[in-house]
Amino acid sequence: MNTPDQDINWDKILSALADGDTSQLTDAEKSAYLAALEMKQLTKSAERFPTEEGWQRFAADREQRSLKVRWRNRLAVAATLLVLLGAAGTWWALHQTKPSAKPGMLAKATLPPSSGVQIKMGNGQFISLDSAGKTTQLANGTTVQLNKANVIQYSVSSTVTIQLDTLVVPNGNKAHIVLGDGSHVWLNAGSQLVYPTAFNGKTRQVYITGEAFFEVAPNAQQVFEVAAGAVNVNVLGTSFNINNYNTTIQTTLVTGKVSTGTAGNTLVLTPGQQAQYNSHTHQQQRINVDTRIYTAWKDGDLYFEEAGLGQIMESLGRSYDYTFTCKDATLAQLQLTLDMRQPTNLQQVLDQISRITGTVQFRIEGRNIEVFRK
Repeated sequence: MNTPDQDINWDKILSALADGDTSQLTDAEKSAYLAALEMKQLTKSAERFPTEEGWQRFAADREQRSLKVRWRNRLAVAATLLVLLGAAGTWWALHQTKPSAKPGMLAKATLPPSSGVQIKMGNGQFISLDSAGKTTQLANGTTVQLNKANVIQYSVSSTVTIQLDTLVVPNGNKAHIVLGDGSHVWLNAGSQLVYPTAFNGKTRQVYITGEAFFEVAPNAQQVFEVAAGAVNVNVLGTSFNINNYNTTIQTTLVTGKVSTGTAGNTLVLTPGQQAQYNSHTHQQQRINVDTRIYTAWKDGDLYFEEAGLGQIMESLGRSYDYTFTCKDATLAQLQLTLDMRQPTNLQQVLDQISRITGTVQFRIEGRNIEVFRK
C-alpha cells in the first residue's frame, strides 16, 4: 500500500540513534530510523572509521540534500545511507593519520636456542652434546655420553691422563652432569663448569661461572671445593646452589653444611640459609631464605616471588636465549609472583605475564623483545 510523502525530521532520528528512544518518531521516521540503525551496525568496526565521525559527515550532507522518503522506500533509504557512510569512510581514510603499526606484534617467541651444550676439552677441542645416547671417545681414552635421561656421564679408566674439561651451557639451555666422584651438578643457562675428568689428591675442586646446583657425593677424605669468582665453598657432602651471574654471589644451602666466602671472611651455613657476597664491597652477609626461589630452575620450574619485572626478564632472557628491553623504568620495577612449570617456548610465559598483570605487553622481533604498557 502506498502512503503519502512525509517530511522526515532527521534531528529526531539522530537523537533516537543516540539514546534509543523512538517514542517521538512518526511511522516514516521509525522506518528511516530502522534502516539507519541497520547501516550503523554494519559500519561499526573501528578498523574502518569512527562511527561518530561518519555520522557527523552524514548529517552535514543530509542538511544540504533535504531528503524526503516514502514509507515503502525503506531499502532505498538504506542504500542512500550506505553511500553516504561509505563516502564518510573514504574521507576519514584519506584525512586520518593512523598510528604506525607496532612491528613484531604478531611474532611469537618460539625460537629454539641459537646454540647447544658443548664440552671444551683440555686440548681446546669442542664436542657437541646434541642427542641422547650419543657417546664420544676423547683423545685421552675418556668416554663421554649423554644418556637417555639427558645426563652427561664420564667413563674414565685408572690409567687415563687427567685433564680439565669445561662444560659450556649457552643461553636457552640447561645441563646435568655426573662428575668423576659421583657428584651431580645441574647448570643453568649461560653457565660454565670447569672440572677434572677424575679427582686425585686431598680436594675435589671445580670452578663455576653463572649458576649451578650441586649434590656432592660424601667423601670425608676429599673435601669438595667450588670456586665461584671471589667466593670458595667447601663441603663434604651436601646440596646447595651457587649463583654468580651478577655482582652479588649467592650461596644457598638446601641440605648439609658448608662454609663459604673468602680467606678470612667465611660464613658457615645451615639448611635454609644463604650467604650473599658483594664483589665490589667485599662484604658478606647471611640471611634466611625460601630455598625454592633459588633452586626451582633445577626442577624445571619458573618461580618468582614478588620479584621485579626487570629481574624476571633478565632471567627469562638467559633461559630462552632472548634479549629484553624496557624503556619504562617504573614498568621494570613492577612486582609480581610467577609459579609455573617451565614450558618449551617463551611465548607461553609471556602470555601468562600479560594475563597476570593486565597491562604488560611484548613486541617481538627475532630474538629481541620490547616490554611496554598496554
